[in-house]
Amino acid sequence: MGWISLIKSYIQLVTVVFSLFVNSIFIFLVVTKSPKKLGNYKHLMCYFSFISMVYAILDYIVQPYIHSYRASFSMLMDLKGSAFENNPTVAFFLTASLTGCFASTIYAISINFVFRYFALQREGRLRYFSGKRLYLWISIPFLSGLAWVTNNWFLFSPNPEMTEYLRAEVKELYDLDADKMTYTGCLYWRTDVNGNIYLSKKDLIGAFNLIIIMMIPFFTILYFGSKSYSKITKLMSQGESDYSRKLQMQLYKALVAQTLIPMVFLFIPVGIFFTSPLLGVNIEWASFIITFFYSFYPAVDPIPIIMLIDEYRNAFFNFFRRAMSKNQVVSVVSIDLNYT
Repeated sequence: MGWISLIKSYIQLVTVVFSLFVNSIFIFLVVTKSPKKLGNYKHLMCYFSFISMVYAILDYIVQPYIHSYRASFSMLMDLKGSAFENNPTVAFFLTASLTGCFASTIYAISINFVFRYFALQREGRLRYFSGKRLYLWISIPFLSGLAWVTNNWFLFSPNPEMTEYLRAEVKELYDLDADKMTYTGCLYWRTDVNGNIYLSKKDLIGAFNLIIIMMIPFFTILYFGSKSYSKITKLMSQGESDYSRKLQMQLYKALVAQTLIPMVFLFIPVGIFFTSPLLGVNIEWASFIITFFYSFYPAVDPIPIIMLIDEYRNAFFNFFRRAMSKNQVVSVVSIDLNYT
């Protein structure tokens, strides 16, 4: 194992342990310390945290190398000496599932924005998130992830031409044996038998499919995020209780912060990596950095909500205050009979 792989393995072990720890704490806080006004939003937050935990576990199992090299983009999994060395199909499915978490995450965030807007509207539309309808909303991130995996299975699976294209590079950088690895990825520009370079339609179609999958939640977030901000601004000038106004603003800030984290750690860097080979831009030098960004995300994602919502933050710090025999901080809750 090369020094890069060794360092990466230790860091990914730390991040998966920290991610499971933080997300478990978050779920506990949501279940036991949530304001009563959150309603079914508690279930959505727990579900989102559960996706992050699955993401972290898959990331540790796969231990991916996110690699951009000239005309190619790929997520690699080393099979040498692993339990999957003789089961490359299972290994590929795990790798594709890890990329599917990418889609599930942003769809889960977009659904949270829809819920928050309906809650701010106070027109009874939260009934669309009640009962069996809640399961329909919960199924959307799963189906989006499944669509991503299916696209990778049929269009971005390993092929001899791309394997040979990567062989020397992955051996030099990561000490990987191209015959003992699997990957999901694309090789946009290929060479025919006559030495002519052409744009691969298969890879282009696969890339287009993934872009379409991602545009839907992005526009959903932009639309409902802007509408929610407008509603909260009006709420501040209306005769609401201080508690209601404060809670709504805390929830909105937490949701925005929870959106910025995957933007910084996932979507912007991976989006650049995904499109650069198509445009002929070689940013191979950043592969190592992006690999760690991809692993760090589930470990830091729940932190903004814990820190920005009073009930969670106070309960979190009170645990340490009790351990140190210091005074505790409690949240003062007022009753708002006009809230719906």
